[in-house]
Amino acid sequence: MPFPLHAELKHYDWGVPGALSNVVGREPSGMPEAEIWWGNHSLAECSISTPEGAEDFHVWLEQKNLDFSLLVKLLAADKPLSIQVHPSHEQAQAGFDREHSQGVPLDAPERMYKDRSAKPELLIALSDEFVCLAGFVGPSEVRNRLARWGEWGAPGSLLSLMDRLAGNPREACRVITEEFSGDDDVIQELHDWLLSHDPSRLNEETRREVRLLQKVSSAYPGDPGILFALLMHHVYLQRGEALFVVSGEVHAYVEGFGLEVMLPSDNVIRAGLTRKHTDTEAFMEVADFSPTSSPRLERPGGGGLFATYETVGADFVVHRMTWGAEQFTITRPSICFVETGRVTMSDSDETQLGRGDAVFALPGETVSPVSEDALVWLVHSEKN
Repeated sequence: MPFPLHAELKHYDWGVPGALSNVVGREPSGMPEAEIWWGNHSLAECSISTPEGAEDFHVWLEQKNLDFSLLVKLLAADKPLSIQVHPSHEQAQAGFDREHSQGVPLDAPERMYKDRSAKPELLIALSDEFVCLAGFVGPSEVRNRLARWGEWGAPGSLLSLMDRLAGNPREACRVITEEFSGDDDVIQELHDWLLSHDPSRLNEETRREVRLLQKVSSAYPGDPGILFALLMHHVYLQRGEALFVVSGEVHAYVEGFGLEVMLPSDNVIRAGLTRKHTDTEAFMEVADFSPTSSPRLERPGGGGLFATYETVGADFVVHRMTWGAEQFTITRPSICFVETGRVTMSDSDETQLGRGDAVFALPGETVSPVSEDALVWLVHSEKN
């Protein structure tokens, strides 16, 4: 028998009004809806329904001695999340113990390490497009952008600054976070330039870049963090494509609707594009500033009716099932989320699930899509 899961909506200001309520079949909250967490974390606000009644999922797993060390999230972003980075396992342990010994409350705004876990995460696009920033491009790519923007009339002060910083992302981070504020001429000139131009007449590459910058600048006017976007990979995921973010990788989700799977952690260190606490020193300790040829993009193996996201470096596997797929037998504790249609789960009994349902299933359950529009996601640990 699968156990229904219920999680509270998280109302961060970058969320989309009504987006998650619509997906999980609730009345719209009237507030920005940013995330739903299903999984094993004390901050998840996730409960499980059992024959004994509703219980906190995190506590129930401990009581039952069940190993399900994952978080599964729905995420809806209408404006950019912060420029951020996640620590490694060792860094998370040290950081948690340090802040604990300093007496920083877990719910304090300045608390960065809320648990002792690393947070590698897979973001799967559920919207037609999901826009991200991930990792740093090389100096030649930065200068290629600057050359094209210069032809469009970008401020000379901006072009000169970014040309100087193009080959050194670490120094760029220090300059952006320590030497700039919202009233700096370079930031204001960039903001004014983006406001005053219509990019529709530009070539496709430049048009997409400028529109991304306009999105960031309009959400956080005057925030020097926009300069990170000039140095980072611009990622445009199509539905079903995924981005894998490893410890130390600087990133920001900009816009879209997606499914996130990660280890059970809420450790986030921010450097810009946020009204939350930022810490430049901690960010620079954790961040990897090495330029990369491309972010880690993932496409599922198998494709078709039953597809699997199995990422090297992640301790989890994600399956996507649609109408016509053969019955699948669960072999490890799993979270199942029905995105659309109807699905049957059965062992000795049969349970019908519909759009928006999320359940926790134990080994032995079988899953079958039973309507033509059925699409179900299954997530489990890779550990034996």
